[in-house]
Amino acid sequence: MYYIYGAENSRACEKAETLLIVCRKPYKIFCLGRDYTHDQLQKLVPGTVTVPHVFLHAKYIGGVKELYDHLYTHISFENEKENERD
Repeated sequence: MYYIYGAENSRACEKAETLLIVCRKPYKIFCLGRDYTHDQLQKLVPGTVTVPHVFLHAKYIGGVKELYDHLYTHISFENEKENERD
């Protein structure tokens, strides 16, 4: 399960959500001010000033670019494994 720590009306958060939808990955979004505070986010990702922050289970992935890179690598690896079986 992927977890997005984001904010309402954030284009970057929308992009992260879209990536997970397109890749058919389960996810949950937490919204700043509603589901968590800035102080709580600082405990998860010290020094952060932007959102989103994406985690896979308890492992920190990063922002949108890092999520894209992670998913691209993960999907490419899955495709290689499928091709080996054919």
